[in-house]
Amino acid sequence: MLIHSGMLDSLADRLDSVEIDLFIGAASFEERCTSIRASLSLIEIKHSIIAVNRTFDAVVRERRSWFAQEMGHGGEFLDVFTHDPVRSLLNIEDSVGNALRSEPRYVLVDITSFTRESLLMLLHVVNERRVKGSTVDLVYATANRYSTDSTSDDSRWLSDGIRDIRPVLGYPGLMVPSRETHMIVMVGFEDERALELIRACEPTHVSLGVCDPTQPDTSPHQNANLESLNRLRSVLADVNEFSFQGYSVVGTETALAKQVRMYSDCNIVIAPMNTKISTVGAAIYALRNESVQLCYAAPYFYNFDHYSSPGEKYHLFTVPSVTT
Repeated sequence: MLIHSGMLDSLADRLDSVEIDLFIGAASFEERCTSIRASLSLIEIKHSIIAVNRTFDAVVRERRSWFAQEMGHGGEFLDVFTHDPVRSLLNIEDSVGNALRSEPRYVLVDITSFTRESLLMLLHVVNERRVKGSTVDLVYATANRYSTDSTSDDSRWLSDGIRDIRPVLGYPGLMVPSRETHMIVMVGFEDERALELIRACEPTHVSLGVCDPTQPDTSPHQNANLESLNRLRSVLADVNEFSFQGYSVVGTETALAKQVRMYSDCNIVIAPMNTKISTVGAAIYALRNESVQLCYAAPYFYNFDHYSSPGEKYHLFTVPSVTT
């Protein structure tokens, strides 16, 4: 699965020969939620669906208004809720499922600003409802910096606290009570959130994964990722450590499969907490292996004002149709 990378100001040229039948994106408190759509302003998009997290309605209102003007009459908003995943999934199935019934040949999904849970549920619905022969491309706008108010790597934060820990709808896995549990955590900046997640689930075995530093766009954030890993390592006994390619869906799948084989007779729970592209890799792996459960730790708060600053690059790739 090839990933095409380039500067945002060249994205329109990259897609110039493509008719975008359906565009799916998310309005967020992050400024970069508009990066992809703004780069495509001169390309005709037949229909748009923009997810809006109504749990944080006040802080996303400005971006919602921007998308409303940009879409004109050729789009609709999709309500999702951080604290009500059932309602979110029903809305995704209704809105996106209905749009896919019109059999769009080319679908472009901007994964930049979805929460990981909403993104995973969206990928499940798209995989279930897409028509045979259609092309679904995912595109991601990079960040220049995360936690822009932090003065050091060990003070960076993106969210605070855990309100709820739950399996992601669409990825329940096959949990056998008599078996031990192997939890695989794809570590990002949020080590406290990861630690709370591990302690709450009380797994028998823990694997901690960090991005391969040779991957593009990893180096600016690598020190913070390693700081998180070191803090988790210091308080958790007997953990396995591995690396995965954070900007490669196939590389992520391969790394996860290797970790799963270490304890093949266990219940498998995966917590994707790193890049959005590696989250897609976890989704594809779980869709191919229905015994695997994906889980999500819903935070109480986000660093709304200083979450990230927009970058200048994009990553574009085609997501396969998964049948089981």
